[in-house]
Amino acid sequence: MRESEFHPPQPSVLTNVLSCCPQCDAELAVLSVIAGRAGSEYWAMQCTECGGIHLDIVKPAPLPHIA
Repeated sequence: MRESEFHPPQPSVLTNVLSCCPQCDAELAVLSVIAGRAGSEYWAMQCTECGGIHLDIVKPAPLPHIA
């Protein structure tokens, strides 16, 4: 498997990450993930069909409330 192939996001970390290209609806391959402020991450992704590059800012999932 190539490093740039799509890997499903971890559900405990991510809440809203693109999985399909907004231009042609094909799958996106993760190129890189860069740490941001307050736990956010910057995801650079490339479409497996049209080759478009997309950047998504992903905020961390809320921590579960412990009673």
